[in-house]
Amino acid sequence: MLAGVRGAIVGCVVLAACASEPGAPSRREGHAAVVRDVARELGLGNAALLAGIADAETHLAQCWSEATYGCRGPVSSACDGPVLAGSADGPCADMQGGLGMFQFDAGTWSDTLATYGDGVLSDAGSTRLAVPFVAAAVMRDVPGISDPAAALAWLDRVPIVDGDATFAQWSRIMACRYNGCCADTALCASRAAGYRDHTRAVYAGFGAAFWAAP
Repeated sequence: MLAGVRGAIVGCVVLAACASEPGAPSRREGHAAVVRDVARELGLGNAALLAGIADAETHLAQCWSEATYGCRGPVSSACDGPVLAGSADGPCADMQGGLGMFQFDAGTWSDTLATYGDGVLSDAGSTRLAVPFVAAAVMRDVPGISDPAAALAWLDRVPIVDGDATFAQWSRIMACRYNGCCADTALCASRAAGYRDHTRAVYAGFGAAFWAAP
């Protein structure tokens, strides 16, 4: 969930990968490829960091049909039906959950669309919103980083290696700026660990060659 807004889908949900035609990529892999390619287009090569957020928030699900535990959000042409909406802010009828795989949330669904635009209704559009969001988080929390280009360069240097200090720093930044848990507490440490573990999972799960593919 985005820091400073009301809840989203319960984080770190673990679901089975969606079924697909033999030899075809899973829906999760398709979304991960979009994250990889759009992030790279916007100057972020280390796109697995971004996919780790989406995996922590929604298990890389953009559409309600991919994760029916959530709410049926606004209709999206990219989904041929409703986009996935968060279910932790109250009854679905209240229309207050975050939208899409990154769970952008500015209040009600109408508030979110007014704030972020229709981009939240597709995986590519959501990724285009997520890249500047994480760059701004780095600019806020990493000393000496004062512009988006430097923030993206810093992100590209974050190794997805358990025990690495910079990777741990990134996980704490996400717990604070994306999840709103900024205190030095066991709860915030657990949430940071969730972003860390989901990032490791998507990086290893799809493989280094996938993330480096042209």
